[in-house]
Amino acid sequence: MRVTFDRRIITAAITAVILVILLTGSFHEPTYNAIKNKTGFGKVAVQQNPAPPINPNNATGFDEQGNEKLAYAVLLSGTVDSAQGDDLENDKYFVATRILLWQLLHVPESRTKFDVVVLVTPTVSQSRRDRLEKDGAKIILVDMVKTASWIKPGEHQWDDLMTKFRAWQLTQYNRVLMFDGDSMVRKNMDKIFDEPLAQIQSSLKIPGVQPMEGQPMWPDEYLFAGGSEVWDSNHKFPPFHGGGLKREGVMNAGFIILHPDEKMFDYLVSFIDIKDSFDPTYNEQSLLNKAFEWEGPMPWKEVGYTWNMRCPNENDFEHGLPSMHEKWWKQPYIYDNQKVKDWLLAQRWEMKGWYAGREATTESNSLST
Repeated sequence: MRVTFDRRIITAAITAVILVILLTGSFHEPTYNAIKNKTGFGKVAVQQNPAPPINPNNATGFDEQGNEKLAYAVLLSGTVDSAQGDDLENDKYFVATRILLWQLLHVPESRTKFDVVVLVTPTVSQSRRDRLEKDGAKIILVDMVKTASWIKPGEHQWDDLMTKFRAWQLTQYNRVLMFDGDSMVRKNMDKIFDEPLAQIQSSLKIPGVQPMEGQPMWPDEYLFAGGSEVWDSNHKFPPFHGGGLKREGVMNAGFIILHPDEKMFDYLVSFIDIKDSFDPTYNEQSLLNKAFEWEGPMPWKEVGYTWNMRCPNENDFEHGLPSMHEKWWKQPYIYDNQKVKDWLLAQRWEMKGWYAGREATTESNSLST
């Protein structure tokens, strides 16, 4: 009887372990599959509750007095670092977005007078949305722009980058400067909208050049400005083609200026459904380079590298570089520019300390009243 009892105990224990493993597995489904199942992202499910219109009142890019409305925008999706759950402190891209917003909204040297908008996908948790709204950003929920099966990004976490095109639906603004979330600002950027490169212009009429079959016509007017990418921190200030920049005519999509236009949005997403309409190696960046190629009807304008660049070095900082597309937690191509690396890392803790101080003051004032 003793042996039988022991066997029963062992059997029950093994069964319990198996059940725990099965249950744990169901709650710790691989991140990409979990996102697809919950949001309809990819091929698994269809989203049941679509996001409200981005511009519900169909407002134009001007206020009642006829003044142009300008904005800064950034896209935040939950497909990156989403395995962190509600551990917001360890979600690096979320923290990076908070740093950028803090610099644009609150730091005196870089604070803007324009709106700062965060486009969030359904995969972004409510806790993240609440935190960004508390930080001062305007939060706009947007549906994913789906990626066709023939477009195969190297990492599934980047599948949602086509959703960046939702910025063209922000028609309540006339012009928008869109940052990638892992960007930082050191100085006020508002005067970039005064630059010739940031003005709306007429599309070119090129004999014999027409949209591909199945595509709508591109708009008569457009604005699209960006910058080429540097190889690494070994460049002069400013870098130039043949002296630090990568291929001429190839734009990096981490810093772009655009004119919101529903017709342009429709034109851009039409590339996705036309197989081999562009080289998909760099996802939305490749599509934008095709749509705004220098030889086409809407050539992109090059942003001066005194405004923004990747892989900044100490010489760039000394020359007053106002913004950069660079991560605070790792910089493999900055090499030995330790002062730059120290500044990038310090922004995380300065931001955290600033908000902690503001919220402690607010709580203290509420208690005293």
